[in-house]
Amino acid sequence: MNKWATLLGAMLLTGCVATPDPGSEKITVLWGDALEMLHCEDKGVVVGSQGHWYDYWLIEDGVLTQGAVNELRNKAMLLEADTVLLYAPKPFSTSVTFLAKAYRCHP
Repeated sequence: MNKWATLLGAMLLTGCVATPDPGSEKITVLWGDALEMLHCEDKGVVVGSQGHWYDYWLIEDGVLTQGAVNELRNKAMLLEADTVLLYAPKPFSTSVTFLAKAYRCHP
């Protein structure tokens, strides 16, 4: 019985993958050089992260990655940005984390 309660608890905790807010899918996500963003207004740093030490083994890597990107876009939208420039992903074994700069490139 205790084994089932633990499994059920872990499954309930895994339902927390970020989904895109309405309109955030319009935000462009780029890898590249900050020099490309010289004509854009810097809106700040955003972090997108998905996965935890207790549930990473229950969620596919692609789902964690998409959740982290969704979180980046959602946070960038709150800053009124239209583009995020990703830095190299942070290497964690139990989660996916992206650090990015948010920019407003189009009026």
